[in-house]
Parts: sequence; C-alpha cells; structure tokens
Amino acid sequence: MQIIIEIKNKVIKLTLKDGQKALDEVVFGAQENISEKLLPHFDELLKKNKLTLNDIEKMDVDTDLGDTFTSRRIAEAMKNAFLWTKKNKSQKILDTDFANSV
Repeated sequence: MQIIIEIKNKVIKLTLKDGQKALDEVVFGAQENISEKLLPHFDELLKKNKLTLNDIEKMDVDTDLGDTFTSRRIAEAMKNAFLWTKKNKSQKILDTDFANSV
C-alpha cells in the first residue's frame, strides 16, 4: 500500500493505492491551511480503511508547485517524517495515529 499526496490546481488529494489500483482518496482545497489539515486527513484515510502505518509501505508527493511553496514543503516534510518513522520502526512500535507518532 502507498499514499500519494497530490497538490495540483489548488486542490490537495491524498490517495490510497494498492499497486496501480486507487482504493480511496480524501480531497480538500489548498486554500485551507495544509499544516492543520494534512495530518488529520491522513489519519482519517487510514482509519476509514482500517489500516495502520505498518500497512503503508511508501509515500510520495506529486505537485505542480515549485520548491519554494510552503504547501509543497509541508507535504515533503510529512513524507520525510513518515519515511524516517518507517525506517526507525524497529526502535519503537508505530502508533496508528500518525500525528502522534512523529
């Protein structure tokens, strides 16, 4: 399983995929405060599909924004935090609530 954070055309979409098949998605406007909305929507997607962080193998960011945009940096930071947490999971058990596990 993987999560794609897509930021395009002022819309943010979190897509849960199994291989090439999209299983579910959460969409919200980029005009909303991404720093306050991204983690809760991520948790919502996991809980709605009865998944934990252990079920997610990969996270990617797909955006039409340049490197200087804050929304892109927040999405990339979340991806990097997720990857770091997955890499270091042997040191601690992952919480199902991503917002509280980093």
